[in-house]
Amino acid sequence: MAREAMGPLTLDVEPCPEDATRYRWTVREADQAVRSAPYSLPDAEAALRQGRAAMAEAADLCRDTEIRAPD
Repeated sequence: MAREAMGPLTLDVEPCPEDATRYRWTVREADQAVRSAPYSLPDAEAALRQGRAAMAEAADLCRDTEIRAPD
């Protein structure tokens, strides 16, 4: 299993429960799944690349929806 963090988000890459030769990724915030792979990927590196992109997108969405104090 691989785990990376970006701010409050973490990315987990694990073997697929249905087929241990394939991999899935999950992006979490405070241990709650925010996004996850819709399908399994052929290897851990592919899952890590796709998961990193999903984590960056989720971080952008969090940043863009933050409530900011008026200037």
